[in-house]
Amino acid sequence: MTPGTPPAISPAVKITVTKKGLRLTQHGVVISELRTSVGPTHSVFDVLAALVAVLEPTGRVGVLGFAGGGMMAPLRGLRMESLIESVDLDRAGYDLFRRHCPEWVSGVCWQQADAVVWLRDQASHFSLLLEDLSVPQNGDVFKPEVSWTVLPKLICQRLNRGGIAVFNLLRPNHGRWSPELERVARRFKTARILELDEFENRILVAGDSLPSARDLGRRVREALRRLHSRQAERIKVRSFNPE
Repeated sequence: MTPGTPPAISPAVKITVTKKGLRLTQHGVVISELRTSVGPTHSVFDVLAALVAVLEPTGRVGVLGFAGGGMMAPLRGLRMESLIESVDLDRAGYDLFRRHCPEWVSGVCWQQADAVVWLRDQASHFSLLLEDLSVPQNGDVFKPEVSWTVLPKLICQRLNRGGIAVFNLLRPNHGRWSPELERVARRFKTARILELDEFENRILVAGDSLPSARDLGRRVREALRRLHSRQAERIKVRSFNPE
């Protein structure tokens, strides 16, 4: 691919060539950093990968919303070799991933489907489920309504005993985090919130049992430092107890 900005892969998604790969954006919002070699993206995808690495799932790992597979380069940089089972309605990002990262394709089992339908159809449970869906709306990017309503309960039901859910959340379109954030967390016994200095995302980690906020923060920062990600000193972790 020659330097410059390639044409859009779908009506709302544009691709920009970066030094390390490709950047996928919708309405100016980065939805994936497709790094084509092992290493950090210096973005929220590093934090998601670090969480997977430190939570050490021993069973199935599911990702709802693959986009361009932005988490794969940092995951492999952290020596996480777990098979990633993923679903997305748009296959354009996955096709880019297959084309530019062929050595990682065997580590991803991808399906084109609605995330709710796919999750309901799974024959066995997961050790970790990552919800990373987004939709363009009115010139911006938001979480789909099912991320706040249907999916939290369904994800809770599809986890193994001791399984963990990770939600990569964006501010609801009315501009406030409440009450949607509380609605998601309330489905689980315990929750932690990760906030990023450079991104508006809030990452909710939830399950029956979790490391303390202090311990989780320490372990995630250590993983990010091993990855040489700039996000290592730019995250905050706190406990979250919905009223």
